[in-house]
Amino acid sequence: MFGFFVLLGSAAGVYAQDSTATRSSAAYTTPTTQTQPAQDKDKYDEKEAIAVSELPQKVQTSIQGKDYTGWNVGKAYKKQKDGKTFYAVELMNGSERKMVKFDAQGNKVKEKDKM
Repeated sequence: MFGFFVLLGSAAGVYAQDSTATRSSAAYTTPTTQTQPAQDKDKYDEKEAIAVSELPQKVQTSIQGKDYTGWNVGKAYKKQKDGKTFYAVELMNGSERKMVKFDAQGNKVKEKDKM
């Protein structure tokens, strides 16, 4: 009978140690888990929505150029990266959509078709 209580006490002690370790481990890894997805996201996921009228004139001129004839501006975004300002513009032409990214001087940096 004494052996049974020793065994029961040992099991309870192991369970208490195991749950404590899990709690402290979870508390330790939570900040890492929360910051990791931000590093993996597309750089423009952290962009600020702006009105189309807030786009620099050079970006607006690029959008109105021959490359985007027939395309309408849906949304506009602003992003700071490495001390530079970039703009992302969602363009629509019927059912087609694309995201075009410009630097502050109106130069196209990247263009991506959206489905």
